Amino acid sequence: MRCLIEAWKREPAIGLLAGLSVLLLALYPFWLTARVYLPVWTGARPWVIDFSHYYAGAERFVADPLALYLGSSGFVYPPPSIVLFAPLTAFSMPVAFMLTVVGIGVTAVACVWLVLRLWEDVSGERLAAPVRASLLLIGLATAPVFQNLKYAQVNTFVLLTGLGFLVLLRARRPFWAALVLSAGFWLKLYPLALALLGVPRGRGFRQREVLRLGAGFAVGLVAVPVVLLPVVPLELYRQYVFDLLPAWSGITNVEALNQSIIGVLEHLRQPVEDYSRSGDTAVAPSSHTVNSVAMVALLGGFYGAYFLGRLRREVAGVAILAAMPIVSGLGWEHTYVLALPLYLFVLLAARGRGRAARVFAAASVLVFMLPKLPAPLIDWTLAAWPRPVVDVFYARFLIVTLVLLGVAAAWSWRGVPGGVKAEARP
Repeated sequence: MRCLIEAWKREPAIGLLAGLSVLLLALYPFWLTARVYLPVWTGARPWVIDFSHYYAGAERFVADPLALYLGSSGFVYPPPSIVLFAPLTAFSMPVAFMLTVVGIGVTAVACVWLVLRLWEDVSGERLAAPVRASLLLIGLATAPVFQNLKYAQVNTFVLLTGLGFLVLLRARRPFWAALVLSAGFWLKLYPLALALLGVPRGRGFRQREVLRLGAGFAVGLVAVPVVLLPVVPLELYRQYVFDLLPAWSGITNVEALNQSIIGVLEHLRQPVEDYSRSGDTAVAPSSHTVNSVAMVALLGGFYGAYFLGRLRREVAGVAILAAMPIVSGLGWEHTYVLALPLYLFVLLAARGRGRAARVFAAASVLVFMLPKLPAPLIDWTLAAWPRPVVDVFYARFLIVTLVLLGVAAAWSWRGVPGGVKAEARP
């Protein structure tokens, strides 16, 4: 503990955030147990979003595989994902829920560990144990991690596959990197946005690595579904691609938890009271247009910077992951866990860039620690705050993440985070 306090004195921005994290991590288990876990365990709360959608979908699938998507507005994941959820039906819903929560906690720790490993690889810095411990506390205390533990959401597993892809690419294991990313794609679609980062750039182009990468994607995206056909029928893929995806692409949710570009733009078009309501709404064509332009600009910009040699693969990958909740139709707070690596990278990079940079980075992470307010407080903000303040507050993740994407690119341009000279290989 003494070493930790000494480290906090040397780096007060990280120290203040870590101290706050200790308080939050002491408070969250009691709040979650009282408000979520205990009611679920005792049966007082028989339905819990989002986990109950997974569990109900798995129960339908076990009874009749073709019934997976029938009558469900909540199970919207690719067909192979059911292989992960189906074993949960061997347990009662409360037991399956708690097992999933434990798995989320473990994967959240693993994700922060991989982020720190990537940072060390691209910066050449070896983080001292107290700094690593502080960053672990900070990462686990962020609002997206809290929301994943609250809803038993699977976004930490998705993030783990994206980070695993980047780590395996750096270790020159493109086949396994592609296989891991394919697993993430079949759980949610987001990770596949990283796929082209597996292609070496410029003089670093190596045909053998590209062939191995392609073989990994062939196995993960084609062979695995074929092998699963006796269990996961082809009809489910047709339903998913031609029925489910088109239906969901045209709607969003106007509740305060949604902070994607589309979600925020639709908030602006709706009555302020809708921030406290969870309801689907059709997306205006103008919102679709703005979102499409943003998606092309963000993904095209970071891929272009990577292939032109301006950004390291790891930095581009962290940025692309962070862009996913921004351009998603449903950028829930728990989906913003995909932006956690970006926040930690900027916090670490700011340490060598002066007091103003450190304060800015710490303030950004502080915003990332603030989860959606309880319903009574939401109602109070809607009544007491001017509408522009309300709109900005409930777009805080979107705004700060967009700013940090620009900051990370600027700080890493033609090099790596923190100004460390880039290595020759990508």
